[in-house]
Amino acid sequence: MNKETLIQGLNQDLAAELGTVIRYTYQAAKCYGLQGAELRELLSKEALDELGHAAYLMDVIQDLGGEPTTTPKQFEKPADLKGMIALNVQMEAEDVANYLAHSELAGLLKLPDLRMKLEEMAADEAGHGRELRRLLKGM
Repeated sequence: MNKETLIQGLNQDLAAELGTVIRYTYQAAKCYGLQGAELRELLSKEALDELGHAAYLMDVIQDLGGEPTTTPKQFEKPADLKGMIALNVQMEAEDVANYLAHSELAGLLKLPDLRMKLEEMAADEAGHGRELRRLLKGM
Protein backbone atom coordinates (compact mmCIF):
# COMPACT_ATOMS: atom_id res chain seq x y z
CA MET A 1 0.00 0.00 0.00
CA ASN A 2 1.64 3.22 -1.11
CA LYS A 3 0.91 6.64 -2.49
CA GLU A 4 1.46 5.50 -6.10
CA THR A 5 -1.25 2.86 -5.75
CA LEU A 6 -3.62 5.53 -4.46
CA ILE A 7 -2.74 7.89 -7.33
CA GLN A 8 -3.42 5.11 -9.85
CA GLY A 9 -6.79 4.44 -8.22
CA LEU A 10 -7.69 8.12 -8.18
CA ASN A 11 -6.78 8.38 -11.86
CA GLN A 12 -9.18 5.49 -12.54
CA ASP A 13 -11.84 7.41 -10.66
CA LEU A 14 -10.99 10.54 -12.64
CA ALA A 15 -11.25 8.69 -15.96
CA ALA A 16 -14.64 7.36 -14.86
CA GLU A 17 -15.86 10.86 -13.92
CA LEU A 18 -14.65 12.35 -17.21
CA GLY A 19 -16.37 9.51 -19.06
CA THR A 20 -19.55 10.07 -17.09
CA VAL A 21 -19.62 13.78 -17.93
CA ILE A 22 -19.34 12.90 -21.61
CA ARG A 23 -21.78 9.96 -21.34
CA TYR A 24 -24.45 11.98 -19.55
CA THR A 25 -24.09 14.91 -21.94
CA TYR A 26 -24.26 12.56 -24.95
CA GLN A 27 -27.28 10.72 -23.52
CA ALA A 28 -29.08 13.97 -22.70
CA ALA A 29 -28.79 14.94 -26.36
CA LYS A 30 -30.37 11.59 -27.34
CA CYS A 31 -33.44 11.99 -25.10
CA TYR A 32 -36.81 12.62 -26.73
CA GLY A 33 -40.45 12.44 -25.69
CA LEU A 34 -42.01 12.80 -22.26
CA GLN A 35 -39.79 10.23 -20.56
CA GLY A 36 -36.80 11.63 -22.39
CA ALA A 37 -37.48 15.13 -21.11
CA GLU A 38 -37.26 14.00 -17.49
CA LEU A 39 -34.11 11.98 -18.16
CA ARG A 40 -32.54 14.86 -20.10
CA GLU A 41 -33.04 17.20 -17.14
CA LEU A 42 -31.59 14.67 -14.68
CA LEU A 43 -28.57 13.83 -16.83
CA SER A 44 -27.75 17.47 -17.50
CA LYS A 45 -27.83 18.23 -13.77
CA GLU A 46 -25.77 15.15 -12.86
CA ALA A 47 -23.13 15.91 -15.53
CA LEU A 48 -22.30 19.14 -13.67
CA ASP A 49 -22.01 17.24 -10.40
CA GLU A 50 -19.66 14.72 -12.00
CA LEU A 51 -17.57 17.57 -13.40
CA GLY A 52 -17.11 18.83 -9.84
CA HIS A 53 -15.90 15.37 -8.79
CA ALA A 54 -13.44 15.36 -11.69
CA ALA A 55 -12.04 18.78 -10.77
CA TYR A 56 -11.56 17.68 -7.15
CA LEU A 57 -9.78 14.48 -8.23
CA MET A 58 -7.47 16.41 -10.56
CA ASP A 59 -6.44 18.68 -7.70
CA VAL A 60 -5.83 15.77 -5.30
CA ILE A 61 -3.83 13.76 -7.81
CA GLN A 62 -1.69 16.80 -8.54
CA ASP A 63 -1.24 17.52 -4.81
CA LEU A 64 -0.11 13.92 -4.24
CA GLY A 65 2.57 14.33 -6.92
CA GLY A 66 0.77 12.47 -9.69
CA GLU A 67 -0.25 13.44 -13.20
CA PRO A 68 -4.04 13.63 -13.63
CA THR A 69 -5.39 11.70 -16.58
CA THR A 70 -7.27 13.49 -19.33
CA THR A 71 -8.48 10.28 -20.96
CA PRO A 72 -12.12 9.49 -20.19
CA LYS A 73 -13.32 5.96 -19.52
CA GLN A 74 -15.05 4.60 -22.62
CA PHE A 75 -18.72 3.63 -22.49
CA GLU A 76 -21.36 1.79 -24.44
CA LYS A 77 -24.02 3.73 -26.34
CA PRO A 78 -27.41 2.03 -25.94
CA ALA A 79 -29.94 3.27 -28.49
CA ASP A 80 -32.97 3.41 -26.19
CA LEU A 81 -33.69 5.29 -22.95
CA LYS A 82 -34.11 2.13 -20.89
CA GLY A 83 -30.74 0.82 -22.03
CA MET A 84 -29.09 4.15 -21.20
CA ILE A 85 -30.52 4.17 -17.71
CA ALA A 86 -29.56 0.53 -17.08
CA LEU A 87 -25.98 1.27 -18.18
CA ASN A 88 -25.82 4.29 -15.90
CA VAL A 89 -27.12 2.31 -12.92
CA GLN A 90 -24.38 -0.28 -13.48
CA MET A 91 -21.63 2.32 -13.89
CA GLU A 92 -22.73 4.32 -10.83
CA ALA A 93 -22.52 1.10 -8.75
CA GLU A 94 -18.98 0.50 -10.05
CA ASP A 95 -18.05 4.07 -9.11
CA VAL A 96 -19.37 3.59 -5.57
CA ALA A 97 -17.30 0.42 -5.11
CA ASN A 98 -14.17 2.10 -6.47
CA TYR A 99 -14.56 5.20 -4.32
CA LEU A 100 -15.00 3.08 -1.21
CA ALA A 101 -11.91 1.01 -2.04
CA HIS A 102 -9.83 4.12 -2.66
CA SER A 103 -11.20 5.68 0.52
CA GLU A 104 -9.77 2.71 2.43
CA LEU A 105 -6.39 3.31 0.79
CA ALA A 106 -6.51 6.96 1.79
CA GLY A 107 -7.25 5.89 5.36
CA LEU A 108 -4.29 3.51 5.41
CA LEU A 109 -2.07 6.34 4.17
CA LYS A 110 -3.37 8.59 6.96
CA LEU A 111 -5.15 11.04 4.64
CA PRO A 112 -8.39 11.53 6.62
CA ASP A 113 -9.67 14.48 4.57
CA LEU A 114 -9.32 12.51 1.34
CA ARG A 115 -10.86 9.43 2.91
CA MET A 116 -13.91 11.37 4.03
CA LYS A 117 -14.30 13.18 0.69
CA LEU A 118 -14.12 9.89 -1.24
CA GLU A 119 -16.77 8.41 1.06
CA GLU A 120 -18.92 11.49 0.43
CA MET A 121 -18.45 11.06 -3.32
CA ALA A 122 -19.39 7.37 -3.01
CA ALA A 123 -22.58 8.41 -1.23
CA ASP A 124 -23.27 10.97 -3.95
CA GLU A 125 -22.86 8.31 -6.67
CA ALA A 126 -25.11 5.94 -4.70
CA GLY A 127 -27.76 8.67 -4.69
CA HIS A 128 -27.43 9.06 -8.46
CA GLY A 129 -27.86 5.31 -8.81
CA ARG A 130 -30.98 5.36 -6.64
CA GLU A 131 -32.57 8.11 -8.78
CA LEU A 132 -31.76 6.19 -11.94
CA ARG A 133 -33.14 2.91 -10.55
CA ARG A 134 -36.40 4.68 -9.73
CA LEU A 135 -36.64 5.97 -13.32
CA LEU A 136 -35.82 2.51 -14.67
CA LYS A 137 -38.47 0.90 -12.49
CA GLY A 138 -41.09 3.26 -13.91
CA MET A 139 -40.35 2.34 -17.53
